[in-house]
This record gives sequence, C-alpha cells and structure tokens, in this order.
Amino acid sequence: MNSKGQGAMEYLMTYGWAILVVIIVGIVLWQSGVFGTGSGGVSGFDKVRVQDYVFNGTGVFVKYQNAAGQTMRNVNVSYSINDGGTVYATQSATNWAPGQEYTGDYADSSTCSSSGGGYTVDVTITYDSEANIAHTETGTIRGTCE
Repeated sequence: MNSKGQGAMEYLMTYGWAILVVIIVGIVLWQSGVFGTGSGGVSGFDKVRVQDYVFNGTGVFVKYQNAAGQTMRNVNVSYSINDGGTVYATQSATNWAPGQEYTGDYADSSTCSSSGGGYTVDVTITYDSEANIAHTETGTIRGTCE
C-alpha cells in the first residue's frame, strides 16, 4: 500500500470535517441574529407567522397569520421596543381562525428616533387553544427605521 496517499486522505478528511463544523456554527449564529440588527429579520415565532412589518416615525405595524392549525381565543399581543423592558401596547382579539391574518400596531411617533436607525421589537402573544389551554408565543423582530 501507498502510505503517502493514505496520509493525504486522512489530512483532507480531518480538515474537511473541521471546516464543515465551522460553517454549520456560522449558519446557526447568523440565523439567530447574533451578527447585528441592521439587516432585519424575525425569530422565535412558532404558531404565529409574521407576514410583514414596518417600524417608522408613526409607530410599529406588524401583520401576523395564525399558523397553529386551530382557532386562537382571547388573543393578547404585547410589544416591548428596543429592549426597554416596558410593554408599550397590548392589543386583544376575541377569536383568530386558522390561516386568518391580524394586523397589530402601536402608534407612537417617539419610538423611531431616526430613519435608518436599528430597532428590536420583542413580541409576546398569549392565547387560549380550542381546548381552553393557555399558550404563550414569543418572538423578536429586528430591522431599521423607515
């Protein structure tokens, strides 16, 4: 057998696995929003889909869709802007059918300091399932002021 060829193959395999691990870790960090808020994005939602959002000088506007596969009852949506720890708005909806869209907003001209500035909105959605079990859905929306 040729030991040079075996040594080269082991060398390539070792570095190949190491590079693959680094790529996977990089993708996970990028998807979780570690590399900044400038590019924008949505994370953390499971039973609710964020269809669209905007953050501008008049407030926060988000369009949600019920993706739970069942009616959500007694829905409450709360917003905390720029990690302030303060709930800026709580909105309610009685029943939210599967696939139905809901537009949530918090109108306040002081929430967006300047166009192009970064923002983070933490959203908490509480609801009761059809079986009257309480659920909490949380997520984060990142972007820039328009």
